[in-house]
Amino acid sequence: MTVSLIAAFSAAALALLLKSVFGLCRAVGSTDPSAEAHSVRLALYGCGIAVLTLGLFIALA
Repeated sequence: MTVSLIAAFSAAALALLLKSVFGLCRAVGSTDPSAEAHSVRLALYGCGIAVLTLGLFIALA
């Protein structure tokens, strides 16, 4: 149960970080700052989930 929970959180964090990277790549030539802000927000959410996953892994190990 805990291994699948950690795997799900890790997958979610990785998906958010990858989505933000692709969003930042698309926003490089754009003049719309909201596209870049959206990608940065996704990156922060991904990092938050990654930290939560690390804490969960340490607490349960």
